[in-house]
Amino acid sequence: MKIVCVGWNYMSHAAEMDRALPEEPLIFLKPSTCIIGDGDEIRIPEGVTNVQHEVELALIFGKTGKNIPEEEAMSYISGLAVFNDVTARDMQAADRAKGNPWDLCKGMDTFGPLSEIVPAEGIDIGDLEMLLTVNGEARQKVNTGRMIFSPAKVIAYVSRYMTLEAGDILATGTPDGISEIKPGDIVCASITKIGSVTNRVA
Repeated sequence: MKIVCVGWNYMSHAAEMDRALPEEPLIFLKPSTCIIGDGDEIRIPEGVTNVQHEVELALIFGKTGKNIPEEEAMSYISGLAVFNDVTARDMQAADRAKGNPWDLCKGMDTFGPLSEIVPAEGIDIGDLEMLLTVNGEARQKVNTGRMIFSPAKVIAYVSRYMTLEAGDILATGTPDGISEIKPGDIVCASITKIGSVTNRVA
């Protein structure tokens, strides 16, 4: 199982990161070992600084596909979940400056809180409210309709290059409002009609 992620898929987040809007989806992967569930701890490794939250809508593939047409893309999705793409931002900034990949800054153990998966049927993923709070204070809030690239477009794009398998996860990007989380903080990511995932930082 792999986690396929989309970077800078909301205009507001691209702006706060001082990035030009992408012409094609920016894709990176996170390992399955980053996933934790509701109530588990986000554990920051010693020496890692400026760790930040990123609330995202996650799509779970119910069947395997390659070269998936955009108009058929959503038929491959069986479930939906809330995802927190936890990121070591200082490490990411250093990687970006050197032109290096983001594997470590994004892929550390516990850096992928995931809510319980709900059936995708009957849910309009283009009109959901995403919210992330830290210690009860709202930090990120956006409607999923504000994505630059729709999930269907991303699925079609990615499947041109790699097979998307049943059980894979597509994390569709985060809005602006990212901020540092520190030991002791309680981080809650939620999406209407889907649920939430809450984690303490350690």
